Amino acid sequence: MKKRRLVSLILAAAMLATAFTGCGNASNPQSALSLTVQVGPEPDSIDPALNTTIEGAIYIEHIFEGLTKLDKNGKIVNGQAKDIKVSDDQLTYTVTLRDDIKWSDGKPVTAGDFVYSWQRVVDPKTASQYNYMFDPIVNATDIYNKKNTDVTSLGVKATDDKTLVIKLNAPCAYFKELLSRPMYYPVRKDIVEKNSKWTQSSSTYIGNGAYKMQSWDHKESLTYVKNPNYYNKNEVTVDTLKFALMEDDTSIQSAYQNGEIQFADQFPVEEEDYWKAKPDYKKISQLGTYFICFNTTKAPFNNPKVRKALSLVIDRNYIVNKVTKGGQIPAYAYVSTGISDADSSKQYRDVGKSYWSTKSQDYDKNVADAKQLLAEAGYPDGKEFPAFEYMYNTNSGHKAIAEALQNMWKEKLGLKCTLSSQEWAVFVDTRRKANYSVCRHGWLADYNDPISYLDMWVTGGGNNDAKWSNTTFDSLIKDAKSTGDQNKRMEDMHKAEDILMDEMPVAPIYFYTDEFLINTNLKGQVTTPLGDKLFMFVTKS
Repeated sequence: MKKRRLVSLILAAAMLATAFTGCGNASNPQSALSLTVQVGPEPDSIDPALNTTIEGAIYIEHIFEGLTKLDKNGKIVNGQAKDIKVSDDQLTYTVTLRDDIKWSDGKPVTAGDFVYSWQRVVDPKTASQYNYMFDPIVNATDIYNKKNTDVTSLGVKATDDKTLVIKLNAPCAYFKELLSRPMYYPVRKDIVEKNSKWTQSSSTYIGNGAYKMQSWDHKESLTYVKNPNYYNKNEVTVDTLKFALMEDDTSIQSAYQNGEIQFADQFPVEEEDYWKAKPDYKKISQLGTYFICFNTTKAPFNNPKVRKALSLVIDRNYIVNKVTKGGQIPAYAYVSTGISDADSSKQYRDVGKSYWSTKSQDYDKNVADAKQLLAEAGYPDGKEFPAFEYMYNTNSGHKAIAEALQNMWKEKLGLKCTLSSQEWAVFVDTRRKANYSVCRHGWLADYNDPISYLDMWVTGGGNNDAKWSNTTFDSLIKDAKSTGDQNKRMEDMHKAEDILMDEMPVAPIYFYTDEFLINTNLKGQVTTPLGDKLFMFVTKS
């Protein structure tokens, strides 16, 4: 095994000399740099209004740009906006657009493009699962909930081609972060309404960002080239950016070792120890949680006691220490570590509860409690509990976790669980439609605020794949979004998380870390705790 790896790496070193086109470094800005990377498989959608996955967001954020954006240091700065003025009461944002912003076909980007795009997201006809991200804006919630049929009443107006006026319901501390996210990107009305498949072709996938689409070979690759009409094109160092659409861990690792890709976002879990010793290996903490999702509309998982029993017998320490081995933190709540509380010097998790113990010495008590809950639910020692299926997307890491869960549920509770895997796009659709019993899930925050984790579970929410509903929870989330008082907001969100963890529609397993492989010759790649991966600033030494 070691000999095979050594040969592979020797071949990779030789091939990397030809894997790039030109030097592409700061001392030779005229040279062309081509880069091939893997961040995920075939996307379910690359429409900014319809995408729900992190890799889809990465594909999109290289084509489009919001009023704000991430810079080469991963910080939020003005993007399409030249200036953003906030009123004293923090309820009105007046945005002046840059004079030099254009679409990739050369047409000017206007304030009206943003108005159209935001109205499109909240319009129920669009069926955007991320429409709730517009809750801070006046009338957004009523529009997508069909209580207000006038999409033009959304609190955003173009007073001229260069000026947007945005009205909020309450002060929103993270609003400028929201403006950088894909659902807030502009799209072109004439393009979108003329062709329902506008995202599928380079001739109609018109963006306003650093790149434009050159080709999409489905299930093979997405190829982008630098957008000559982008205002900041001189800062874009990679001329051709190719996303290899890959899902199989072993194939991804081989492609990386063979020099076919220069960035790999995943590799086989059994190779963890090997790669951690290599300079190619990088790891950062993420604002995210890996968890199990229960279909709360399907018996016996419509019973909170059943859900809590299955959660309590999960040996989270075993999973992170023996299975994933990537430095993940065993989860003791839903909202992850790293999220700020009202006092920014404190983390939300420092103030919030630990809902179960993740100490190894307490595991036997967790199991005993789980058995008691299962008995109270009518299934003593697992008797009469129906066989069920655990679903995950194709990936060696998810498979290993699934097998560990299967064994824990059998050994500790006497439950029979079968496993099934699906390709990513199919899996996302199956989970969204709730055609499952128990499945793998994960969530990365869209911005540094606990509401980014919690508001997805409101009744009927677009990302509420558990189909869970609790009216008190809904009210607390509504209240948290209706005030700018950070202490009140956090108090409401802690109460909401109490309810979520008491009813357990989801069973958190660990808080994410982000592991990836990048060629040691590359500099300037941006990875953020929110899952963003930017390649437009990469140089080769």
